[in-house]
Amino acid sequence: MNVMPPSPRDWHDHASLASAVVLITLVALVALHGHGPLAIYALSFWHYVLYWLAYRHGAVAMRVFKRDAVMMKTVSLVALGFAYFATPLDALSLAVIAGGFALNSVAARALGADRTYYGHELNDLPHQRIMAFPYGWVSHPMLVGNIAAFGGTLLNAPFRDDWWPLATLHIALNFGLLAMETAVTPLRGGARAAHGVVGSTAGLRRRALPTRVVGVTSGAIIGAILGAHLGAIPGAIVGAALLAHTVVIYFCYTLPSSPPA
Repeated sequence: MNVMPPSPRDWHDHASLASAVVLITLVALVALHGHGPLAIYALSFWHYVLYWLAYRHGAVAMRVFKRDAVMMKTVSLVALGFAYFATPLDALSLAVIAGGFALNSVAARALGADRTYYGHELNDLPHQRIMAFPYGWVSHPMLVGNIAAFGGTLLNAPFRDDWWPLATLHIALNFGLLAMETAVTPLRGGARAAHGVVGSTAGLRRRALPTRVVGVTSGAIIGAILGAHLGAIPGAIVGAALLAHTVVIYFCYTLPSSPPA
């Protein structure tokens, strides 16, 4: 029986998962050696990068994006939970957090899993105006819920004193996603055709190059900063892992799949 070898795209789809697992493992090991706070920061924001790349470039399969985004968002929330529940609890803060994440969950259910993960941009789902609650009441309720939840953590004074940069970055990045979804045109479907790049893999690769340069540079800067704080050996480990993961996900999320016939 002839077995077809895996296509480059098959390897491409698994690379981001393998890279994330290696990153999480190495950072967790460093955290166990007394660098918990920096490990939390190192693992908290990757899903925002995935959202941007998937939305803007539309070059990753939706199933791959869903898998990666769910995993990295879960890791981010677990990291936040470690930080938050290590401080004395505050009833008002917990209520606002619960309300924010409840709004996010209800909105995701109304939108549906595929549309939640950019099914229109990545999978060419037809445009549809969702009016089910809470969309008829609040614009962008998922992001509003996230902003409320992360803002709610700041109502807890002990958490705010130690972790305000973590919560503030989450809030700022959710505002960034809101700006992206309202002001940035994704290169998918008609948008790609308008840019004259449908069917031109070489053209998309050229367009992706500046993004990869930015990604590699950003990863190097983040790795250098964390390396300076962690010390020589753990810093080198985390810095290298961050840089490598940045490179991998930028290539995986900006390298286009085969053009349509």
